[in-house]
Amino acid sequence: MDDAKMPELATGGVWAWRLPLDESGPAAARALLGEAMAGLGLGRDVIEDGRLAVSETATNALRYGRPVLGVGPPTSPELWVWARTVPAPQLVVSVFDGARDALPRASGAGLLDEHGKGLGLLGGVTSAWGSSPTRSRLAEQVVRGKTVWFALPLPCQWAGRSFEVHPGTAAQCLLLNVTRRGFQGTCGSEDRGVCLVALQGLNVWVHRQHFCWWASPKRYVRRPLIDLQETAEEIVRHLDRFPSAH
Repeated sequence: MDDAKMPELATGGVWAWRLPLDESGPAAARALLGEAMAGLGLGRDVIEDGRLAVSETATNALRYGRPVLGVGPPTSPELWVWARTVPAPQLVVSVFDGARDALPRASGAGLLDEHGKGLGLLGGVTSAWGSSPTRSRLAEQVVRGKTVWFALPLPCQWAGRSFEVHPGTAAQCLLLNVTRRGFQGTCGSEDRGVCLVALQGLNVWVHRQHFCWWASPKRYVRRPLIDLQETAEEIVRHLDRFPSAH
């Protein structure tokens, strides 16, 4: 991993790669994530946990990540990596596939069982894991699918963590992140110096340190600017959930 790319992750950026659509995909995911984590200066144990978890996640995408009933062309799995600070400093690793309705289920098998461990092992080697509907980050056209993701601990002062995110830059990056996935929006500044990302059916205010928006009439959300990718994923899910609004 090129050290010149390190500040991108520390300022809310994301690393994203297409994975092969064949049996080499899990090995590619292990190599990419291992190199990325080594570049962050993480410990050997955490790196090995990440390699094990991403191998299982990428294998799951290869086996079960095709659209139901073969509708549409096969979509290459994608590996996404970013950092977040809420609920704790963590590295988030997601594997995207084009089968939105094929939700993963842990088998309940023990970690030492020969068969059937499946995604159940993620709970033993990661801080958290789950699955979310979302859209491709790398496809040239809109591809709806899902991610299976997991989180690994980051030290409070991980490499590059001291970088700050400028609100105007954060607003533009958020807008690009959302619009390139099939939604429309604009970005501007209000009189009080707050940036506004206006999406169809949702406004996101970008303050000096936080993104803020109303996810529902009773739910007001605040996210640190460094958690830009977490914010983008939550907004994509919101816009996908309410298609009549855009």
